[in-house]
Amino acid sequence: MEQITLTTPTVTSGITASELYRLISQPATTNGEAATIEWPEGDITLDETNQTLIWELNDYGNLPVTLSRSENEWIAMAPIVAVDSVKNSTELNTVLLRQGIALPLASVGIVEIDGRDFYVAYGQLFGDSKLESICAELHATASAAMDVAELIQTHFV
Repeated sequence: MEQITLTTPTVTSGITASELYRLISQPATTNGEAATIEWPEGDITLDETNQTLIWELNDYGNLPVTLSRSENEWIAMAPIVAVDSVKNSTELNTVLLRQGIALPLASVGIVEIDGRDFYVAYGQLFGDSKLESICAELHATASAAMDVAELIQTHFV
């Protein structure tokens, strides 16, 4: 999928994941305040039931990133590695907690995915965040996931 440039009003007013998917999939030009937003390059699908957009980001080595909409927030999340594949998860946890502030706009946690615990990078935004903020959060989450993956590969695998 080629890089998408979206020109549209940037205030989301609490749009759903389905509405955001339509905006990204079918960019439109409208009157009023407009901005050009460069969404991450990659394939995007919609899980309408769970109000989740799923990206496979070419810019980040085909990293999967989800963007989920709940009642009051957006959550961007990227899986990094299964916890059980890290040779010293206790030490890694300490390193990650000490480095937390060094990962801009994203956090690292552990989430169960398909019955296994995974380290994930994630970021949270208000539900009425501007489109630019949502786009920036996707990039920040993906970048944090890549940084943590590099740390793990270098010192913990």
